[in-house]
Amino acid sequence: MKEESRKINLFFVFLIVLSWFAINEFTPYLKRIFDFRRIHSYFLPALSMTLMFLVTYFYVRFHEKKSFSEGFSFSFQKIGKNILWAFILFLVAGVVLMGYQFFIVMPLEEKVVEASAAVSEGAIKPFWSRLVEYIYVVYEGIIEVLIFIGFFLDRLARRWTWAGGLIVSNIIFALWHYSYWEKGLLEGSLMIFLTFIAGIFVSLSYLRTKNTLSPTICHFLVDTPTSIRELLGLM
Repeated sequence: MKEESRKINLFFVFLIVLSWFAINEFTPYLKRIFDFRRIHSYFLPALSMTLMFLVTYFYVRFHEKKSFSEGFSFSFQKIGKNILWAFILFLVAGVVLMGYQFFIVMPLEEKVVEASAAVSEGAIKPFWSRLVEYIYVVYEGIIEVLIFIGFFLDRLARRWTWAGGLIVSNIIFALWHYSYWEKGLLEGSLMIFLTFIAGIFVSLSYLRTKNTLSPTICHFLVDTPTSIRELLGLM
């Protein structure tokens, strides 16, 4: 294990992470070539997430010479343990996030903020459109877990410590949502910190299992209340 840890080149790992920000920033410019909104407004975000995963996968496969399951620490072994820890951390995260909303966010904003991929625009969209958005939220969550936890957190933890990897990877994960600042400095900062807190608890389920199946389930559970409400068209 120590020998494998020494082989991890954090310079290249951080270059991959930098590429995620670059992809996230420049993918929207593709709409100058074609109006992807004709397909669906979430086509470009889905494309961005796919490109982020592919860049990471190619690095894992061709530089590290690892398979998908090895490179992203994903397997269906010990499913019961993975579900158990996902559910435990989801419950703890729910309590902490509720406290954050009511004791910090509400006094400052006089409303609850939601760090969600599918943001309500006021009018209720057709069901098929809401269904596509729901599928995107699930897809985004899977990719986020694979790259930010299975790839980034895992390699930071192997070279540093699990605590250091946990904090740094989730700071980067939270800052990757920098578009939240478009809502204003205060609200955007509250949303980004909310993302950081949620990311910590999702990541802890990985530290307990060393399998990204658990944080994938935990991420899905954390997103479920908001995404289901939006799917059903409940404002």
